[in-house]
Amino acid sequence: MNLITKILLSFLASILIEFSLSDRSFYIDYDNDTFVKDSKPFRYISGSIHPYRVPKQLWEDRLRKMWTGGLNAIQIYIFWNEHEPQPGVYDFEGQNNIFEFLELAQKIGFVVVLRPGPYVCAEHDYGGLPWWLLANGTETIVPRSSEENYMNAVRRYFGVLLPKLTPYLYKNGGPIITVQVENEYGSYYTCDKKYTGELRDLFKLYFGNDTILFTTDPPRVLGLTCGTVDGAYATVDFGVSISPDDAFEKQRKFSKSGPLVNSEFYPGWLDFWGTPHQKVPTDQILKSFHKQLDMGANVNFYMYFGGTNFGFSNGADPPYLAEPTSYDYDAPLSEPADITNKYLAIRDSISKA
Repeated sequence: MNLITKILLSFLASILIEFSLSDRSFYIDYDNDTFVKDSKPFRYISGSIHPYRVPKQLWEDRLRKMWTGGLNAIQIYIFWNEHEPQPGVYDFEGQNNIFEFLELAQKIGFVVVLRPGPYVCAEHDYGGLPWWLLANGTETIVPRSSEENYMNAVRRYFGVLLPKLTPYLYKNGGPIITVQVENEYGSYYTCDKKYTGELRDLFKLYFGNDTILFTTDPPRVLGLTCGTVDGAYATVDFGVSISPDDAFEKQRKFSKSGPLVNSEFYPGWLDFWGTPHQKVPTDQILKSFHKQLDMGANVNFYMYFGGTNFGFSNGADPPYLAEPTSYDYDAPLSEPADITNKYLAIRDSISKA
């Protein structure tokens, strides 16, 4: 192959890549209350999985079982404390190589709903915040607020993390379609709009103004009032104990138009040490799920696969209710990723949607 041929082939390849990226788009059609992917209406039915809670060698197995279950998207958290174990020291290798996980998910066919924090809850140790934030005590820092010591740490971390994620945005050829600002912030006492506003601005700085940002809160007016932020699409989360009609009515108070979204639909629930394993009956899940599908909603199962809290990574609820090593969650895929009757029933419902 001579030099001129190589140059021509390289030029043609660059044109093809540019053409393929120009055809990729993901946005909200507010007139028709839907997401639009590549110029076509799009609804996701997704499942939550946390890369940290399953050995890397088994990532593909879990993702392929989720795909076979009928999902077209996955939702993941990013745990800050796993990636910055010491101030200014970063770890994105091995088990923490979330970029490899994103590539694997895309190869299988998923799009990704990303929840990068900085706080994530997830029944993970300190909600994913690194321990060293409190190294000088609680008098010098106010986590999850615009307090300067906390925000300096967030800015430094996001300044490393977000540029690494930018190539994985959908518009750039990657799988990430939406990005969450903070996490159920309306349930936290600070209600600091300056804080969530700066987080929004940091995401826009690194990801651009055309990336869909969203918030998630339980369907309560007070929580949504504190949890939502201008420039991010408001969504809700709820399980079988809350009527979809009531939940989405609350969403509509904050997102007047656009797609209905249940960012966390609970097919199970978390456990605490010393208490029985939590279970949610499949028939109740299907009743609510069918209603949400009939309403045209986008639904994410939290969790679809729970996995395991390795080491001392399990979290706790106040005053001190510790979660156990298992994060089985009575999910459609069990902790060892067995196919359950719940998995089969949900898969069948999706196939008929």
